Amino acid sequence: MKLIITNFIVLIFLVMLFSGTGFAEEQASTIMCDNGIVNIGDMDVDVQDKCGQPDTQQMNQWVYNFGPGEPVYTVIFKESQVVKIMEDEWGS
Repeated sequence: MKLIITNFIVLIFLVMLFSGTGFAEEQASTIMCDNGIVNIGDMDVDVQDKCGQPDTQQMNQWVYNFGPGEPVYTVIFKESQVVKIMEDEWGS
């Protein structure tokens, strides 16, 4: 019985790890930047005005790394408008 419970816990852990839930990124609704707050629905020019140039930029994804002790944010755009903000691991 103890072996079954242990295997079940390991299985749950692996499912969470590989499905991306519980351990990695989380969806955020805003980003607080030096020049304002970025919200879902903001235009890309407004995000750049509020947060500055992203650390990396690929097509429709901008990544902001604000340094140690702060999360890394990925801003996802569709037609130049913010549709999703993801909060990930701590910056460096």
